[in-house]
Amino acid sequence: MDWSLTLTFGGFVVLLVAIGLYFYQTADTRTLTDYMLAGRSVEAGPMALSEVASVASGWTFFAWVGVGFSTGLHGLWFSGAMLLVVGVLYYKVAPPFRAESEALDSHTVVDHLARRVRSSHTRRAIRLVGTSAILVFMGAYVGAQLIAVGEALDTALTLPYAASVLVGGGAVALYTTLGGFDASVWTDVVQGVLVLAAVVVLPVAAIAAIGGWTAFVGEVQAIDPTLLQLSGGFEGTALLISILSWITFAFGAIGQPHSLMRFQAIRSADLLPKAALIALAFQAVRLTVPLLIGLAGRVLYSAASDPESIALMALSDLVPGWLGGVLLAGIIGAILSTSDSMMLVAAADLTRGYASWRPQVSQAALIRLSRVIVAVLAAGGIALALLRPGTIFDIIEFAFVGLGATLGLPLMMALLWTGTTDRGVLAGVVVGLASTVLNLTLLPDLFPILVWPVTLAAIVGISHLDG
Repeated sequence: MDWSLTLTFGGFVVLLVAIGLYFYQTADTRTLTDYMLAGRSVEAGPMALSEVASVASGWTFFAWVGVGFSTGLHGLWFSGAMLLVVGVLYYKVAPPFRAESEALDSHTVVDHLARRVRSSHTRRAIRLVGTSAILVFMGAYVGAQLIAVGEALDTALTLPYAASVLVGGGAVALYTTLGGFDASVWTDVVQGVLVLAAVVVLPVAAIAAIGGWTAFVGEVQAIDPTLLQLSGGFEGTALLISILSWITFAFGAIGQPHSLMRFQAIRSADLLPKAALIALAFQAVRLTVPLLIGLAGRVLYSAASDPESIALMALSDLVPGWLGGVLLAGIIGAILSTSDSMMLVAAADLTRGYASWRPQVSQAALIRLSRVIVAVLAAGGIALALLRPGTIFDIIEFAFVGLGATLGLPLMMALLWTGTTDRGVLAGVVVGLASTVLNLTLLPDLFPILVWPVTLAAIVGISHLDG
């Protein structure tokens, strides 16, 4: 075990818990809005860094590096589509969402969709199905993040996998339970800076170890020239299906509740253009550079049995221990920043659902309930990570698409198309959940291509019938 790496990373974990303790002691947390959305007072810079960090997840340094190792620059189809979707979110969806959220006093996407409909029956149905989707998809998502934590600490620190999962899950549960959204945002800011550091340093170190850029390109071409082609070696129908799969996968960005909460929490919609520039720049780096880490890993670790572990192998082999600890903090930060946000979203939806049935319950009781739910969700994520039901890529793809179709598409249609009816929103939530599960189960080779047209057709069709 490299003690300089271990001590540096240990200091990072202590810092995260200290942030949680600080906000537990100092934040004026009198209402559920204070705990869940920091009183809707987050500034543009922290909001943008937190938003990107909250979706970076184990995807960035594990699944996305694995894609670079396996298919190379073909993954840029996802990157380009994702940047386009993020731009639409910030400039078109976020402004009306922020305004409506404050008017309705909504805390999450499910809460927002339920509060904006008139029928109490439809409202209850949206809460029931939407919260079920949150538990299914976010439960899987948190489990994937803790799998990534386990793999990271196991590879970099030689800490046993089970112990690694317990350390990572325990840390995120502690600071999120204590500090709520304030702690989530400011730990995300720290983690976002470290993510950028890791994204820049690791590929530079790996390419330098190969002999520089020219040697790197030559070595990759010698292994497989299709790795440097946007086609990825696919042709005809196979290429079309592959591109559509990447693009429809990226559509999931419209409905990540942990990301959308940041739009609800920003101090003013007037700050969104500034936040958009920061977020898009950050996204452009983290969606492209990890592919280079994977490509460099193809040269340096061609016999690797697990492509998703390439970044950790490079960290252990190519940088000094103290710097490795900083970079490991960035990699773990990408994971924890997603986990804390997801646990807050799920806790918020469950708490708001409870409050809708028990309107007389006090704000203090709701805050206590939210903290308990965060702790329970962390325990569930740890249990799922110990079971390891699939690769990080597979689990995140399922959850990412499912959340986008089930929650994001109905929200976007409700905000941007005046013809969307209450029952149309409910149809989108129900069909989004069902189509995600059925597309993956019955036609996995076409996942997630079929999810979006089916869900969109349900929203538009039911809304027209109502009209």
